[in-house]
Amino acid sequence: VATYQKAHLYDALGTKESGMLLRGRGLSRPGRTPAGTAGMLICYDLRFPEASRRLALDGAEVLVAPSAWVRGPGKESQWVALNRARAIENGCYVIAPAHVGNAYCGRSLAVDPTGRVLLDMKKRQGVAAVDVSPSVVRRVRRAMPLLKSRRPDIY
Repeated sequence: VATYQKAHLYDALGTKESGMLLRGRGLSRPGRTPAGTAGMLICYDLRFPEASRRLALDGAEVLVAPSAWVRGPGKESQWVALNRARAIENGCYVIAPAHVGNAYCGRSLAVDPTGRVLLDMKKRQGVAAVDVSPSVVRRVRRAMPLLKSRRPDIY
């Protein structure tokens, strides 16, 4: 069991979370689970690639990003693109359960380390399972060593 405090508050498109919530002080360290080492993000945190990169550098093989992704122009396609991008750029799984309802996009997703969508619940509520394998993460990261190839000295 882990706790996580949302790092980035959603103050956009007419919503102002900072008027109701306090932002977290930092990212929680990834923790061991039966599915591999998992790091957490919440909703708007997904839009900040530095957060998922920090978790991957700290050993996350799976990013878990529960969200209440508010509907709006282009928001549903952004949700899918961001989850796929975080998986690809970090060579990890992204498990993204999403709130379903009139104000939300839904689309709970599971994405593999190559960006392939393994599960898309669309607008359905329910429980689903996907196979997650740390050995796949290791294989993808060996073939495409993005974490090792970074150049933080120049950016």
